[in-house]
Amino acid sequence: MTVAERLRTSGGGRTARNGAPRWLRELVVPTHWSMLLGPVAVVCFLVLLLTGVVLTFFYEPSAQPVVHDGSSALYAGRELPAAFSSVVTISEDVPGGQLLRRVHRVASYLFVATILGHLLRVFLGGAFRGRRATNYLLGMVLLLLAIVLGWTGQNLIYDVVTGSSVRIGHTIASSIPWLGPELAALVFGGPDASDAVPRLFWLHVLVLPVVFVAALGLHLWLVVRHRHTVLPRRRTPDGRTVVATASGEGLRSRLLLLGLLTAAVLVLASVLVPFGDVEHIGPFVPGAASNDMYPDWYLLFAEGGIALLPAVDVAVLGTTITNPLLGGVLLPGLIGVAVLGYPLVERLFRRRPAAELDVTERAVEAPGRVAFVTAVAVLVTVLSLGAASAVVAEILVVSPQSVMGVLRVALVAAPLLAAAVAYWYARRQRG
Repeated sequence: MTVAERLRTSGGGRTARNGAPRWLRELVVPTHWSMLLGPVAVVCFLVLLLTGVVLTFFYEPSAQPVVHDGSSALYAGRELPAAFSSVVTISEDVPGGQLLRRVHRVASYLFVATILGHLLRVFLGGAFRGRRATNYLLGMVLLLLAIVLGWTGQNLIYDVVTGSSVRIGHTIASSIPWLGPELAALVFGGPDASDAVPRLFWLHVLVLPVVFVAALGLHLWLVVRHRHTVLPRRRTPDGRTVVATASGEGLRSRLLLLGLLTAAVLVLASVLVPFGDVEHIGPFVPGAASNDMYPDWYLLFAEGGIALLPAVDVAVLGTTITNPLLGGVLLPGLIGVAVLGYPLVERLFRRRPAAELDVTERAVEAPGRVAFVTAVAVLVTVLSLGAASAVVAEILVVSPQSVMGVLRVALVAAPLLAAAVAYWYARRQRG
């Protein structure tokens, strides 16, 4: 049954003739909370744009030393990198600056988290099938752009974390065969963290946002063109059958309410939790980079890959395979290729009538898909724990070497075991 047929059957095909454009009246929106993840991500992006524009007026994209002339009791009169000094000034002397920085930071976390959740819903529900495969690939591109946006923004602060992060990023980029040195020079401008600040600034405030907006526009256009998938038939407590509602019915007011609620949550979280406060972390000082600094949560897996995979230095076809290449490029790349290529594999072994491709599946209807998602999630979790092995060892009161040994075994065994359990559970639930 097609979407239109299901709408007619369920009574959801009533569209408001309230002046909304035709494409909006004909767009159907499934009635489930998980469908809000995508819109919340868009709201977070708008918040990031608005707060980022304001912050840009006060930020100095330079690592040149300056004497901090702000009112900070900790840094007043001290020589600081210009970028870090401007961040301290925003936090201490610009009215509302601290709150603005925190909102910007927490919005970036929620931005990546909701995109991941949105992709997870699409994947488990099989919404990548058929004509929606292109939009699924575009969603993966948006996730990658969101992660790079977060990484470049984190390093603009020029605090202690920046030193380790840029050093690792430059090493990973340089390890790419044949193109590495040129790519690293293009992105970072040089091996020093001070060289990277101006490049990362323009990437963060201009290049990446423009590319993201273009990709997001194409993504939304494809959603309208290909129609949204609908949920399986279900009944409400009053006996009505509901699978979707026509979006023309109050969509703009619902989106406005969602935007206000999301903004309120971001502000409340920023008031309660000191997201992004850097005063007590300190500026990056060349030669004083520490391995105890960690990237944002969504990048831990890349750093963990470098930590867990063995150190190698093998010459192959005129290039050298190194540990940063294995853990920072090849392993994340393989995970990405597997997630991108899964729809093609499923298409070969699990064909469905075209009409069914418009209906979101229950996750347990595809046990193989559940097993794949579980394996990837466990793999990324183990890699992330590898980045924080010192913290794990301290919590468990064991040696870091013991933790690394267990994680290296888990890196191979845990995804396979978890996938087998998930597959068995999904098949049992499916009946």
